[in-house]
Amino acid sequence: MNVTLKDIAKLCGVSVASVSLVLNNKPNRISEATKNKIIQTAKEHHYHPNPMALSLVTRKSKVLGLIIPDVSNLFYTDFIRQVELETAKNGYTIILGNTDEQGSRELEYVRTFLQRGLAGCILIHSSIDMDKYDTKIIDQVKQSKLPFVMIDRQQKASNIKSLFIDQELGAYLATKHLLNLGHKKIGYISGSLSLDLSKMRYAGYKQALQEHGIPLDENLIEFGNWRPEGGLKAGLRLIAKGVSGIFAANDMMAFGVYQAAFSLALRIPEDLSVIGFDDVSFASVVTPGLTTIHQPMEQIGIDCVNMLIDMIETNKSQESFRTYTPTLIVRGSTTSKQ
Repeated sequence: MNVTLKDIAKLCGVSVASVSLVLNNKPNRISEATKNKIIQTAKEHHYHPNPMALSLVTRKSKVLGLIIPDVSNLFYTDFIRQVELETAKNGYTIILGNTDEQGSRELEYVRTFLQRGLAGCILIHSSIDMDKYDTKIIDQVKQSKLPFVMIDRQQKASNIKSLFIDQELGAYLATKHLLNLGHKKIGYISGSLSLDLSKMRYAGYKQALQEHGIPLDENLIEFGNWRPEGGLKAGLRLIAKGVSGIFAANDMMAFGVYQAAFSLALRIPEDLSVIGFDDVSFASVVTPGLTTIHQPMEQIGIDCVNMLIDMIETNKSQESFRTYTPTLIVRGSTTSKQ
């Protein structure tokens, strides 16, 4: 059970106001003996101030919000860890909102975080039904004036800054890699095209095909749900269509393609080349290692926290957006077309 100011006051036989003045190091006329008693009692009972309650008193919250689409996705797990480390290093704490890819839940979290008086928020958009909720979410953010950092989403507003990864280039590099290996019938597993990120990755896939003189075959495009089960189902459909290579728009769906291939006794990469996108920590552990597109999420985690805190503490930021370049990581899941 958490010890409160009221508990400390009762144990010391003083008022809550006296405890608050001492523990927050505010000017007061309290005797040294009483001060020492309050401090010692707080230590003995492991008292820690409630950051939300403290913000009501000081009007300066030290709490940041982080809204992500899917906490079970390894890509976001790694990112959350880096954001948490950087936040703590700067003396802030994080409240996490997991939308489970639902636009409705994203809107709910934005509204809740705004009501709680947070200092700022980092937001990565969800993918389901965003056409219904996107405008509402952006309007809420802009009207609030609360500092926001958005990843892979650019908006013109004084309180919104963006970190942008060149998603189109990443998908282009992935598709080009398969093409350079001699694959011509390449299946693509996309996320929902209602999301800007999906549109950009889809555009990169099409651009690479066009440059190699291969007509776009929409029959070779399947849609997953960013998760392994979506990749499994889409992978089975593409394998049945005779593709020699599959580009999955994220690593989690690529792992689902692995499951599809293994269930049909197909060898990766001898029978089917597979490439993903994100370079999650598990990508180098699976057998064979997954060829994928690396996004510098560790650096992005550091930068988005520092950009947000800069907005909070100085009421300005030197840049409205920052762009990062993805890179191709070649492992054992791709090989030349036999």
